[in-house]
Amino acid sequence: MRSLRGKFVVFGLAIMFLAGFILYNPQKSLALSWEQMGTSGLGGGAGNSTAVRMVNFNNKLYVSIGNYNLPPTGVEIFSSTDGQTWTQVNSDGFGTAANLDAVMTVYNSTLYAGTVVLGGMTQLWKTTNGTDWTQVGQDGFGDFGNSRIVGMSEFNGKLYLGVGNPITGAEVFSLDSAGTLTQVNTDGFDGTNTNDFIWSMQEYNGALYAGTGASAGGAQLWKTTNGTTWSAVMQGGFGDVNNDTITTLFSFNGKLYAGTINATTGTEIWRTTTSDTSWEQANTDGFGDPHTIWSGDQAAIVNGTIYIGTRSSNIDGAKLFTSTNGSTWTMEGTAGFGDPANNFAMYAITFNGRIYLGISSATGAEIWRTGSMSTLSITSTSLDEGTVGSSYSDSVDKNTAGTTPFVWSLVSGSLPDGLTFNFSAGTISGTPTKAGTYTFTVSVTDAGNPTQLASQELSIKINAIAATATATATSVILPETGGNWYLGWVNSLF
Repeated sequence: MRSLRGKFVVFGLAIMFLAGFILYNPQKSLALSWEQMGTSGLGGGAGNSTAVRMVNFNNKLYVSIGNYNLPPTGVEIFSSTDGQTWTQVNSDGFGTAANLDAVMTVYNSTLYAGTVVLGGMTQLWKTTNGTDWTQVGQDGFGDFGNSRIVGMSEFNGKLYLGVGNPITGAEVFSLDSAGTLTQVNTDGFDGTNTNDFIWSMQEYNGALYAGTGASAGGAQLWKTTNGTTWSAVMQGGFGDVNNDTITTLFSFNGKLYAGTINATTGTEIWRTTTSDTSWEQANTDGFGDPHTIWSGDQAAIVNGTIYIGTRSSNIDGAKLFTSTNGSTWTMEGTAGFGDPANNFAMYAITFNGRIYLGISSATGAEIWRTGSMSTLSITSTSLDEGTVGSSYSDSVDKNTAGTTPFVWSLVSGSLPDGLTFNFSAGTISGTPTKAGTYTFTVSVTDAGNPTQLASQELSIKINAIAATATATATSVILPETGGNWYLGWVNSLF
């Protein structure tokens, strides 16, 4: 499988050649409504063959399109406000044709792009406005063997980069908010070049996990809780050395999931059971087809459902699979969306209430999206009034969209004195101590990938203790008798 990852160009050209001689008859209708956005290759033709990454930055959708022209012209970055009209926002290859691909992520209100280089050193680029790019650090961060950045993840306030190096072993760098790059692992994690790629990174349960591509012995999974000290939690490809790369890591229903490349029996999905050293397989090999060899680099998790693309080594096209429980999988629609040249559904993301899927193809990369889906929202527009000294309880309600668990936050303003907000349940309770009207903003975040966020401004009026009427008996001493005689009741207000 090392040869497959290292010879993407040859593979793509072979698929292009075969696609021209195949008549394809779709066998399954789409469960969701899908449509292609833009032209194949986004105007760059067949050479723009891979849809590498998609991110939401400054309310625009960005996609990096890998260019494998012969000769190549370099990766192209496009942005769109509506997902339909696309504009290139970088110079081809950032001025270097050997920058074939780029992965992207957002950190500290900045969009970063790390390149995959043909016969050279990787580069890291950044932009704060989406169009003007500057390079961060040296080529290869000073190491000739550092040829590609693939894994990226924010952790403990820093951006972590997984850098492929087939000479001395993969390296992990941290980037802080001041722009300082620091290597934070031993080359290859074990001082060898067996782990020559770090393909995936994911924060989970307070630790950062890095999934490797290994030249021998099967993929490995490493973790750190402090950003510098690493320990292996899985080695040997989950018991199958043909699982040579962990392409994706994601969290779902409290478990960590890992997807692999396996060119022998098909891609495998594994998940944690009781700890991160205890794993179980969550799919059948290749989802039942040994030609389904690669799990997409990012799964979208939307409204309690996993959507993960795959890569096919066959001539039928890539497949998209869904699951609501993480173990029972259903194929979504037709292979390759009806085109066998669409061989790799690499990246899935949500944007403006739709799922977008980047598909690599020998005839030019394609962007597909679903129809509108239900999105997370807060349905409460008002809350009950309360009274000083009296017990209070009310809940902030949301709709049924999103993925559990949900986390609530008090974004701005303050609750009435004496009341507290339950951040897991979205309830407000306590005994108010001061009258007044209190205005505040709450938000709720789900556990999807990427997460959904909804916010709402609300207010609670706390009333003072109401005045009450009481009756008081009044007596008068009569001089004639020296006794007391009750004249009646006199109302006194307190």
